[in-house]
Amino acid sequence: MKYKKSVYRSLAMVTQLGFCVLTPVFLGIFAGSYLDSRYGTHLTLVFLILGVLGGGRGAYAMAKRLIDQDAKEARIEKEEHWKKALSDGEGGVDRPKTKSRIFKPESEHNQKGEMS
Repeated sequence: MKYKKSVYRSLAMVTQLGFCVLTPVFLGIFAGSYLDSRYGTHLTLVFLILGVLGGGRGAYAMAKRLIDQDAKEARIEKEEHWKKALSDGEGGVDRPKTKSRIFKPESEHNQKGEMS
């Protein structure tokens, strides 16, 4: 099930990334051409460059946010795994070692031997 989740997430990311980059570019071209036709200036190229820069910044911010989110989810998943492992007794780190009923230290053997 996790595989399908990652595929859909990747598809959504690619779509968002495309819109994030193309929207400022098209808005820059539209604004530049509107100002050119209205006031007779030559600002289309300037607004196109601003749109490309804005799209790049938006793509960078979105990619960084997604990478941070994935790292946070991985950290949470790892913490949950360790909590589960410790609660199930796999790790045994939080419990002291119990004394063996089979193996007796030599000091106890000597004490019993001396008494006999």
